[in-house]
Amino acid sequence: MEGLVMAAVRHVYLKIEKLREYSPVAPDAHDHHREPRDCMRNHGHEDATIPPSEVLRRTLDALVYREYLDKDFTLPKTDPLIAADINEPSFDRRIPGTVLYAHPGERLYVHVLNADDEPHSFHVHGVHYGIDSDGSWPFGVHQDDGNRSDAICPGRRWCYVFDIDETTIGPWPFHDHSIHLAEAVNRGLFGGLVVRDPHCDKVDIEAPVFLHRLVPSVGRPLFDSGTLAPGGTFSHLFADQGTYEYFCKIHPGMRGTVRVTAGGAMARTVSILDAPSRFDPDDVTIAPGGTVTWQNGGIQDHTASDSSSAALESLVINGRSFIGNTPTIVAKSGKRIRWHVFNLDLGMMWHNFHLHGQRWKTADGSVDTKSIGPAESFTLDSVVPPALLWPPPCECDCEPQADHDEPPAHGAADEPRHHRPKKRKFQLQGDFLFHCHVEMHMMEGMAGLVRSLQEVELTEQELHKLCFHLPKQRVHLHECPDVDHHSCGDRDGWERTPDAPIFIVHGAQLHNGRVLLFSGHAERGLPLEARLFNPVNRTFSAAIAMPEDFFCAGHTFLADGRLLVIGGDAPGHSNSRAYVFTPDPMNPDAGTFGATGGMSQGRWYPTGVRLADGRVLAFSGDGNSSVEVFDGANWQMVTGAARSFTGLYPGMHLLPSGHVFHTRTSWNPLPGTNTAHLTLTGPTSGNWTDFGTQQFPNRQEGMSLVMIDTTVTPERTRVFVFGGGPSGMATTRNPLSAEMIEFSGGLGGAAWQRLADMNNPRSNVAAVVMPDGKIMIVGGCSIGSRNPGSVVLPTEIYDPELDQWTPTAPLSVGRQYHSVCVLMPDARLLYAGGEPQLMSAEVYTPGYLNRGARPVISAAPPNAVYGAGFTIQTPQSNEIESVVLLAPISVTHHTDAGQRYIKLPIVSRTPTSLDTHAPAHGNIAPPGFYLLFIVNGAGVPSDAQFVRIA
Repeated sequence: MEGLVMAAVRHVYLKIEKLREYSPVAPDAHDHHREPRDCMRNHGHEDATIPPSEVLRRTLDALVYREYLDKDFTLPKTDPLIAADINEPSFDRRIPGTVLYAHPGERLYVHVLNADDEPHSFHVHGVHYGIDSDGSWPFGVHQDDGNRSDAICPGRRWCYVFDIDETTIGPWPFHDHSIHLAEAVNRGLFGGLVVRDPHCDKVDIEAPVFLHRLVPSVGRPLFDSGTLAPGGTFSHLFADQGTYEYFCKIHPGMRGTVRVTAGGAMARTVSILDAPSRFDPDDVTIAPGGTVTWQNGGIQDHTASDSSSAALESLVINGRSFIGNTPTIVAKSGKRIRWHVFNLDLGMMWHNFHLHGQRWKTADGSVDTKSIGPAESFTLDSVVPPALLWPPPCECDCEPQADHDEPPAHGAADEPRHHRPKKRKFQLQGDFLFHCHVEMHMMEGMAGLVRSLQEVELTEQELHKLCFHLPKQRVHLHECPDVDHHSCGDRDGWERTPDAPIFIVHGAQLHNGRVLLFSGHAERGLPLEARLFNPVNRTFSAAIAMPEDFFCAGHTFLADGRLLVIGGDAPGHSNSRAYVFTPDPMNPDAGTFGATGGMSQGRWYPTGVRLADGRVLAFSGDGNSSVEVFDGANWQMVTGAARSFTGLYPGMHLLPSGHVFHTRTSWNPLPGTNTAHLTLTGPTSGNWTDFGTQQFPNRQEGMSLVMIDTTVTPERTRVFVFGGGPSGMATTRNPLSAEMIEFSGGLGGAAWQRLADMNNPRSNVAAVVMPDGKIMIVGGCSIGSRNPGSVVLPTEIYDPELDQWTPTAPLSVGRQYHSVCVLMPDARLLYAGGEPQLMSAEVYTPGYLNRGARPVISAAPPNAVYGAGFTIQTPQSNEIESVVLLAPISVTHHTDAGQRYIKLPIVSRTPTSLDTHAPAHGNIAPPGFYLLFIVNGAGVPSDAQFVRIA
């Protein structure tokens, strides 16, 4: 360097400025036409937008080096960092504030004015300078008044001098290197100096790209483990009730929840695991004053860090997170881009840079990915790829797509054969990612786009050979692509609701549309209150007082639509009283529990069965062998009907023959191998008959239901059992299995048949029959009983006509013992509760709701009489293939004696109506309210209307 003569002197003016209230997902706060977006639709952004609460939690007071054109710092340089970036904010709202360019032979005088209220400096990599221009605390130089090269005082300046020659060609980061280096850099106080190579060809676009993080300095977290090495542990005591979200700072895609509520455990342990990285379980409930301990059982470092109250760190490109905000570089295919890539994430994380559809040359050949450590940088050249390969891919041998059926250009059909086919022009657009290929970093927003524009000409023949819709250019280039989150086949999915205010053990779908939910407090100190869930807005009502402890009661609907609740409390002091819940006719979010006649026996874990005359039988409960019947006012013993159900919550169903059938599902192992049925020989008398053996008679903690088809004569009745058998002899149990017994007009000749096995073994399983005649299977344990360590997240649907299982969307939260699954009037499912005392709930949208428009019941009678016809008004009459009644679910402990599907005949139809018949008698449909659905040929159901059958 000694003796080097600089050919040119250039002065650069940089001012350290604050960007107040800067959010990397909404950098241009004044631009009200641009909402914060995430075009990749990552977790929490499934609608491609970022909620305001997240925008706020990512907000910080940033710092930048702003370049000015004059020594008085009055004329800011407003040139964009990347001219082709359509998302780049205005010059005064961008990070980094500037990128400098230089040529060999220059001497740069960089004048830095510190307009912040803390000392800062300027340190650049890779070029020539003296110690007066190094800017690294505390090794700089000072002036008489205390101003330093490594700590420019607020309101003061420093002139840094750099010499540029051919040995300095390349991209070099610059950043603050003063007392609080990391904090300043993580607020945006950095940039890049690119020394251009005079021997390189010019390119069409220069793209400086900075991979970094932005860290707000406000919002102190409630808890933060710091870095947990493999084998490390961290504990936190939660004093106050509430829901606390947390995440791993090193792997931000890892998320978990701690729920603090009365009745929770005093201590829970969460394992931190790898492959995939996760918290297990990711949702725990504890009592106020309880402690959660995290144990790192993986091989990587992790953290457990509060995200509910703390600010959110952002992984960013050029100061912005998530596609739609990050750089979108728009260029015609074939244009050349010169990338200057910088890593200004100076912490423990490494990144890499990966281009889709592009590559660059190295000494070892062509590559498309390169690792980049803290403060490293490099330059590469790439070519914008075509949106469509040319010649077009026309030999894939597939069906032409719908938008290829556009009419040919005028006259093309009449062209003589010897004429060349006419071509049509299309403007195409292809979005090619560039991103850090550490998957979690990309999903946390460290990704951008190269948007390739291409004009092509295609003949009609070429157009019709394409296997896909042309990627035509969108009118508004800022828009996210309009895509479906689940475009393959039936698009189903689970969506979390707000957390329930109570633990949920019991659920019942009321005829006013609300779902009644309650628990009790036996042994747990839970509040004696119920809540009503609104399926439309997915909210919970205010508390409804419970006069008794209904924990582990039985319940079923009465003929007038009220819910009868029997027994409950705790083992050893079972409740013999019964109550009726009456919805408030003036307020759907209210209702009351009223006492009714008491039973003669206390019952804990009982089953209630509604009969054809509207009376209710009570079975079992706390080892009780007696059977009682309720007539709406009083209880009486049923003589001759005593039977021991040591299993508790026995599976019972009324058959069209009038018999009450026992399916062997229960909550403890049962002796023997036979199913059985109760025959009522008089109003208060009856006897039992053993009936048929299942292949796997151990159905402990399985579930059963009934399907009846009245479109055939005699009616076809099928009773199904699913799963169960968590322990015992292998020859008597198989939690994968399902079985069915079919009756046609009576009991004669019926025998149990084994069905196709489920995809997952399940005890504590929930089974719900859907309006399309298929059966949804959710939750449970794959190993053992009531085992939170083996909860089954995958769900599946059974088709009884095909004896076939289809996997469906997995749960976000595993649920097993003490959970409820309820079919709602909109044909969705509510799934809630489950041990260990989960307060969460989620709603399932079945695939049939994404197969097109739903049929509509425009009018239906509120009442129907047994055997009588009634008319359903619907503008889709000609599309309807089935009319069905579904008994409203009343479930606890995966037991619902009333659950039944009844298919009704379509007797006649007009273009706007259907005629059908109500069930012939109460053994098919016990009197009460039913959900009436119509279902079209694609299996799409209407919303239900309630009809009362009597």
